[in-house]
Amino acid sequence: MRGKFSNGDAMRLISDLLDDGKKALFELSRADRYFHLFWLLGPFFLLIERTPGDIYISTVALAFIIRSLKRRDTAWLEFFWVKSIFIFWGVCLLSAILSPDPSYAIGEAFIWIRFPLFAMATAFWLGADKRLLLLMLFSTASALLVMCGILAAELAIEGFKTRLSWPYDDLVPGNYLTKVGLPVIVFSTALSLSMKGSKALLVGGFCLLVMGMTMMTGERINFLIMSCASLLTIFIWEPSWKKRFLFIGLISIFPIAISILFSDVFNRYVIEFVYELPIYKGSQYYDAMAPAWLIFEQFPILGIGPGNFRYLCADLILPNLGYPCKNHPHNFYLQILSETGFLGFVSSIVFVGAMILQCVRGGGRTRHILYSTAWIVPFALFWPIRSSADFFGQWNNIFLWSAIALALAVAHLKVKETS
Repeated sequence: MRGKFSNGDAMRLISDLLDDGKKALFELSRADRYFHLFWLLGPFFLLIERTPGDIYISTVALAFIIRSLKRRDTAWLEFFWVKSIFIFWGVCLLSAILSPDPSYAIGEAFIWIRFPLFAMATAFWLGADKRLLLLMLFSTASALLVMCGILAAELAIEGFKTRLSWPYDDLVPGNYLTKVGLPVIVFSTALSLSMKGSKALLVGGFCLLVMGMTMMTGERINFLIMSCASLLTIFIWEPSWKKRFLFIGLISIFPIAISILFSDVFNRYVIEFVYELPIYKGSQYYDAMAPAWLIFEQFPILGIGPGNFRYLCADLILPNLGYPCKNHPHNFYLQILSETGFLGFVSSIVFVGAMILQCVRGGGRTRHILYSTAWIVPFALFWPIRSSADFFGQWNNIFLWSAIALALAVAHLKVKETS
């Protein structure tokens, strides 16, 4: 039956996945079972609003700390990527305490750790069982389809718009699709390359649907992150150059077709994008990023404190320079330089590199769809030369760390637990 894939085959695969997940859940204690169910519903909590999403992330992080203390489990602290995150956090706290205005910075620095703790909880506890991790990927894929349905309804009811906002009433649905969905898209891309016939079309069609809807949100950087991650997956997983170019061509047809059908999309993704590249003074993003470097020059060691850019920029940048002060400088690393200085920048490079390396090591153990491509997720999300959201901000971190968590969970799976 190779190459043939009926609706019955799809339902049977889903049924087997759900049955395996159910068995894994019932092997847990009752309290642990309910908490895993809570974790599995996370992608749907993130569809509601930022506050429910933050409560979800924070609850998981706090439960992980309490569980580790009760069990006296400190084995997870032995991993370098974990240690490097806490070192960066320590630098952030020191920067906040010594900042020109510590009142806000201390709070921002202190509570930021809840996001990496969520990733640690997923990697070392909630996603440690392969069956439950696969169930979480299925839950995430289901939530992505729900989001696509919501956005399709927005387009049907309100007509074509340059930017979409449902279900948040904020311009971030593409942020959800890309960051929450990136592990699923990366793994699904590799999966589609490993299949034949209708199977490949089904999984590939899912990827194209999510990518196309991300493009329709008008969020250019998020679309580029998703599409480039998918293209990188093709190069990593497909050994044939001929097939690589074939699949890249097939993927390219979709955004090109959308650009042809909607002139506003072409204008936003091509004309405006090129015009706004941060390569000259007067460019929107150059002007937003430049103040961060000027602030770093004034506070080179520890910066002005996490989150303080929005409050202190106007006082530190001379008006005659012509640079506007935004809430953040639209680049992770420039923001880290300005808010935590050189020490924060170096420690951030170390912890990001350590997470990517942890995922790369997993891929070196065996050729496997999950192992071999997991590193693409943190690599794409922390790519340095792009505009980005607030590094310490709520929306950005809720979405970003949910993806990082799944990639790190894959990296810590045992080889015998994959199939």
